[in-house]
Amino acid sequence: MLVGMDVRYDLGDDHRLVGPLCPDMKLTLERPGPDVVTAVTRSADLLREGRGLLFDLVDRAEVRDAAAAWTGRVDTVTARTDRVDADALLIRPDGCVARALPTGQDPDATTLVRALGT
Repeated sequence: MLVGMDVRYDLGDDHRLVGPLCPDMKLTLERPGPDVVTAVTRSADLLREGRGLLFDLVDRAEVRDAAAAWTGRVDTVTARTDRVDADALLIRPDGCVARALPTGQDPDATTLVRALGT
């Protein structure tokens, strides 16, 4: 039994993923370096740090650029997953999904920055 998984906060976004806790997802991370090293992890493992997370699920530079000023509070992770309903997810430190960028939608930097500030 997962306690709290049915709690949904009203965060002013009607995307079905916004408001509840982040679902645990298998993520394939790509870490740039001299050689690209691919690592597999779970979203729950990354949430253990107690920081906000921005999951860039389709490698969109404009999403990462919008969050660049927040690197002191929010970690940006570029990863692939089986999710097909969102290109990016902003996760609060408590694990709640604060913002979702629907698949293929142009990111609204103003809305993302507002969500980062909240």
